[in-house]
Amino acid sequence: MHNLDECLIARYTFAHQSAERPVFFVPRPAGGRPGERSPDAVTVGSTPTPLVLVRILAPERAMLYERMTYPSLVWHLKRTSLFRDLELQELEQVAKSTPYRHFLPGEVVYRMEDPSDAIYFVKTGLIKISKYFPSGKEAILAVLGQYEVFGELLLMPEERRPNQAEAIEKTTLIVLPRPEFERLLDARPKLALKFIQVMAQRLFEAQTWTAEVSAFSAPGRLASLLYRFALEFGQPVPEGTKIVLRITQEDLSRMIGATRETVSHCLTRLKDEGAIVRGRAPFIVSKEKLQAFMLASG
Repeated sequence: MHNLDECLIARYTFAHQSAERPVFFVPRPAGGRPGERSPDAVTVGSTPTPLVLVRILAPERAMLYERMTYPSLVWHLKRTSLFRDLELQELEQVAKSTPYRHFLPGEVVYRMEDPSDAIYFVKTGLIKISKYFPSGKEAILAVLGQYEVFGELLLMPEERRPNQAEAIEKTTLIVLPRPEFERLLDARPKLALKFIQVMAQRLFEAQTWTAEVSAFSAPGRLASLLYRFALEFGQPVPEGTKIVLRITQEDLSRMIGATRETVSHCLTRLKDEGAIVRGRAPFIVSKEKLQAFMLASG
């Protein structure tokens, strides 16, 4: 059975039916010949990678097909934790009201006190969630990558954004308007439960970070932050784990509540401990030594 990573979603229009049905295309099995047919598969077209239609009812009634862009919006929605359990027909309905929006590095998605009019999913790129104080000081609350959701506080009674979202790099977002999201929550209690789980996870992460800020000194907080980044955005390299994030020492200082000079000293100390191999973006770290440093700091 192929999963959605391997599938291409397409549409077929059936005779005597006005509605279109979503179906899956998967790569033709090795050894198959163009034009080859079987009771449950029909070869379609001649492309560099021929495609086979699988699990389609009454294939002889298929009149025409239109291949959708791969990966499609439905495919991306299916990859998110919030929507992975929805049926394809429901996702197609959602996709009708969820446009893409594109942002350049440094471009703001929404600002504090903006109306909470939509929830967002990261298709590609990175988003920084921050809170600004009257003094102008910025506290970076989170960095979010592909298929993560944000703007989830849109259901708060005051209906205003309590934080700011900004693109760190070239980013494409899937935007779900508030009315459509509320309709989905009303229609799908299980989706509402999933949304509560997302909120609970965010609350747990915030409480964990608050405890670490209280328990750790600046070097321990930095080690903890880099360890989490290594888990979420890390790629294995011969020297250790490369954190694929464009973050500066100034960014790190705003995340751990320290000055840039303090962060510089902390990076030097972690490098002396062997926990950091490369001390500037893209950082290369040792997850094992970061974890050991955190345990010793606690």
